[in-house]
Amino acid sequence: MNDGGISALNLPALMLATLLLTAAVLYVLRGWEQLTALVAAALTGSLGLWLWQVDLSNPLRPLPFSTQVVDLTAPLTRAGFTWQLQAGAIPVITTSLLLAAVACLLAAFINQGKSFAPLALFLVAGYVSLALMTAGPLAPTLVAPLFLALLAGLNVFVLQSGRLSHTGGPLRQLVPPVLAFPLFLVAFWYIDQMPLNPQDVVAPRTAAQLIGLGLLLLLAPVPLHGAQPATAQSSPPLVHTLVTLLYQLAVLHLLFRVWLTFSFVEQSVALREWLTIAGVATAIWGGLAAIGTNHPGRLMGYAALHDWGLIILVLAIPGIRSWLLVFFLFSLRAASMMTAAAGLAMLEARLGNLNPERLRGVATRLPWNSAAYLLGGLGLVGFPLSAGFTGHWAALQLIAESDWLPAAIVLVASGGAIFSFIRLAREFYGPLENRHLAREGVVGAVFAIFVLLLSVSLAAAPQWLDNPITRTLTALRG
Repeated sequence: MNDGGISALNLPALMLATLLLTAAVLYVLRGWEQLTALVAAALTGSLGLWLWQVDLSNPLRPLPFSTQVVDLTAPLTRAGFTWQLQAGAIPVITTSLLLAAVACLLAAFINQGKSFAPLALFLVAGYVSLALMTAGPLAPTLVAPLFLALLAGLNVFVLQSGRLSHTGGPLRQLVPPVLAFPLFLVAFWYIDQMPLNPQDVVAPRTAAQLIGLGLLLLLAPVPLHGAQPATAQSSPPLVHTLVTLLYQLAVLHLLFRVWLTFSFVEQSVALREWLTIAGVATAIWGGLAAIGTNHPGRLMGYAALHDWGLIILVLAIPGIRSWLLVFFLFSLRAASMMTAAAGLAMLEARLGNLNPERLRGVATRLPWNSAAYLLGGLGLVGFPLSAGFTGHWAALQLIAESDWLPAAIVLVASGGAIFSFIRLAREFYGPLENRHLAREGVVGAVFAIFVLLLSVSLAAAPQWLDNPITRTLTALRG
């Protein structure tokens, strides 16, 4: 019942209950992999598209395919926590749902494990809950690392997706949020002391340093990066991509909320210095480490690490312009990673595994999926004519305005990953090793062409992202 006396459904309760109940049912039916993946894709895709269209100024909306009315702004309160849809949460939730929809749709035709679709819904429900949280025993921005740690624990099972694989990579994802949460708790104590002595400059400075260090840990730069390349090698490609993007989107959202809530953190010189050092180190290691691997999954992981280092480096630049670029880079990152993962998943499904000796000449039988993997991977390092090219060059120009040296270092480091992709392309297009390898199926080729067209379209017309990114930033700023 809302304030006007109209019986209406509570949106947070409805959304979370729908995701969790559907996930539970699909887990029971996980033996029908294609069916469960298609249902998960339809649910998350329709929810995401519907949510993107809502207008909070008119909170009462009819529920699609129903006579029921849903109250968009109704709060849900349980155990001291409050969940409520606010304008700033809409872009984050929509992006999370659409990422899950794309991954599940591709997984319906490329086996990624029996339990992927239901576990993906459980995971998305967790991130939606985090984005909807508006109040709690502690400020939501301070308790968020605990939720991220719990979701990282769920990631361990999602990354397995019913397969027997090494758990070292998934378990490493627990390290950053577990280390960060105590720092946020101590920072909360200092924040509580600030009203007692407004003239004290030690409390805000200490709180800013603790929160800044906690945020840096959550970003998982070098040397906390180990989970990304390890899971890229051991986990199904689409599963790794979805888990990585959902976590990093949540961390970026948390970082923005912290800077809006605590101005003394946004003004911290120490945090910007830490972000600069961490970003450069991560981008360098991602590019250089790529030279030493010939496994396509691990190579994709290092390329994604290099791209993430560039995003961290842009975060160190003050001003709204840097946030516009961060969201632009993340959008291109998502497109490139999904393109590469789609191609790699099909290669793995056809070859049985991704051992280097099996990859020789694979492009002669699977040309479209090989091209999807290579173009998506090169997009992560800003190769010309790839989706990531525009974003990388814009970021390097922005960084060079204040200091040309980090920009030059990142540019040189990207050459290592580019060299590795070119080396792998020679293997792909060399003499065929496995003469019994079947040719590309129609469905596999169609999906590969689709993601290739998406990637090429963003490379040719990146301005398509201008309106969604501007709307996202406006909503986040309130």
